[in-house]
Amino acid sequence: MEELRERIVELEIRYAHQNIMVEELNTELTSAHARIDHLERKIRAMHEMLGSLGPELTESPDE
Repeated sequence: MEELRERIVELEIRYAHQNIMVEELNTELTSAHARIDHLERKIRAMHEMLGSLGPELTESPDE
């Protein structure tokens, strides 16, 4: 019976650690998603700025 209790305690400890890990990973994923959104907005803004400079800048200087 004592062995079963020890096993249950060990499983509860593992479960608690896994929950903490899932929460930490979720926080990191949320943060990464926010950074990606921010970078996408910056890219769109730069694309619009370049587009407003005129069609003469749409071709590469090498062409």
